[in-house]
Amino acid sequence: MTTEKNTERRILVPAKKTRENPILKEILLRVSGTHGYEVANALIDQELTDEELAKKTGIRLNLVRRILYDLYENRIVNYRRVRDENTGWYIYYWHLEPERAISLYHTNQKLFLKKLEERLEHEKNTMFFSCKNSCPKVPFDEAAENDFKCPKCGKKLEYFDNSEIIAALERQIEALKQNLAGN
Repeated sequence: MTTEKNTERRILVPAKKTRENPILKEILLRVSGTHGYEVANALIDQELTDEELAKKTGIRLNLVRRILYDLYENRIVNYRRVRDENTGWYIYYWHLEPERAISLYHTNQKLFLKKLEERLEHEKNTMFFSCKNSCPKVPFDEAAENDFKCPKCGKKLEYFDNSEIIAALERQIEALKQNLAGN
């Protein structure tokens, strides 16, 4: 954020490159939905005020502002603040920062990958038990402490085969690694 006297608009991002980026589209839709995607698309090749965005997109001004704040919190947009010489009020010129958004996406994907790998290790290194009532599975230590009776319903606990969970985690990890390597 900067405060400037200059109200000249700046073109910040090549529009064609940004509109075609599927990662950016996914981020925008997740963070702010369809309306947020429309607002961000309006910002692709120019800086606009919230009022200008509302006119351009046909979305109510208060919703545009809420979307901008959500996008700002997620570092997808930023603004330039300019003081109006006549009124003394600040005018905020919003612009899209796709590189930051994509960088944040990759960081989050790496964190998600790490959590999946930790979960996979836990699943591989732990023997689980469950009852027939679909209560949550429990690790061996907890099952032994409860004399192999379910802590929720009291039914007998039996060995739980988690090989399908392990296989699903391995597939998900591999797909995520390929996705990260391709971007």
